[in-house]
Amino acid sequence: MKVTGVKVTPYACPTGGKPAGRHANGGSIVELLTDSDLTGIAIGADEAVAQMERFVAEVLVGADPRATTAIWRTMSEVHAQRRREDPPATTIAALDIALWDLKAKANAEPLWKTLGGTRPRANAHAGSIALTATDRELTGWYGSLARDHGLRGAKLRVGLDEEPNLARLALMRTALEHGTTVPTLIIDAEQCWTPKQAIRRLREIEHEFDVAWVEGATDSWDFPGLKEISNAISAAVCVGGDLATRGEFLPHFQHRSADVIQLDIGIVGITGALELADAAYGFELPVTLAESPGNIHAHLSSVMPYFMSMEVVEPLAQWPVFATDVRIEAGWAIAGDAPGNGLAVDRAALGRAIVRAGR
Repeated sequence: MKVTGVKVTPYACPTGGKPAGRHANGGSIVELLTDSDLTGIAIGADEAVAQMERFVAEVLVGADPRATTAIWRTMSEVHAQRRREDPPATTIAALDIALWDLKAKANAEPLWKTLGGTRPRANAHAGSIALTATDRELTGWYGSLARDHGLRGAKLRVGLDEEPNLARLALMRTALEHGTTVPTLIIDAEQCWTPKQAIRRLREIEHEFDVAWVEGATDSWDFPGLKEISNAISAAVCVGGDLATRGEFLPHFQHRSADVIQLDIGIVGITGALELADAAYGFELPVTLAESPGNIHAHLSSVMPYFMSMEVVEPLAQWPVFATDVRIEAGWAIAGDAPGNGLAVDRAALGRAIVRAGR
């Protein structure tokens, strides 16, 4: 089996006022083509079509897609040589996901089995609702995820103002009590604080709430600042959701500036996520997985040492232009038995959502 090309279809969907992940609202369907009847599927960012086609023609065409690790190394080397100008990390990540989908399909087995795992039953937590959401929307969103899908934890975006942060955390905690008496509370400050602000704000929050971990406590590149925050608060400091390469993660390992490592397969790919999870294990650091399209990161959970939890922003199997066989039940994400990563494109819905853009 050889790679013959790629088809990239950008799409955009209305949210209908419902909180949803970025891949539900818009992105690209990436289809990696082969000389067999198999096609590798990935959901990417708003990829530049011509750029991805050119990269695939230069690097992937003619390669056996089952050689996932070797191809990942080649793509990463090209990425490093071009100094991130062409292609972006998200392009390489999408292609890596599609390659793993092809490998599992060639094996006629689900991705979790190809990765060497047992059936994943991954602990899941709810992703964050927008800062602009009303109190009613916040309560309804987290309440439904706890009541209908059993999620026992959730993440909340917080801002610079202390009073709204505390009020919204209280609302989220109450909503999660539909699913548990001891909800896991996660904060995402989106790097809006300086280290001193973060310490002050988080100490205030910890007077009233038991916070499991905080994401975006300050700039991801401020290793001393993150270490200072970690030393000053009870909650764990989580870093990594916006990092793409081993070189970007390495200083956090060396400086011990992160208590939890977050991996986003949409940025680091599946191969990169596996490598980084092993590296984190070497430093005795637990791993959490950020949002992924169709919640396909559930396939990775059973092969990642020190795995804690994965983020869920849409618990239903049917997304706007694709479906997934990963289901969310009783607070767990459970991957199915469909060959590959379990993603299936809804061609009719995609036809209505295609972004007509020039190349």
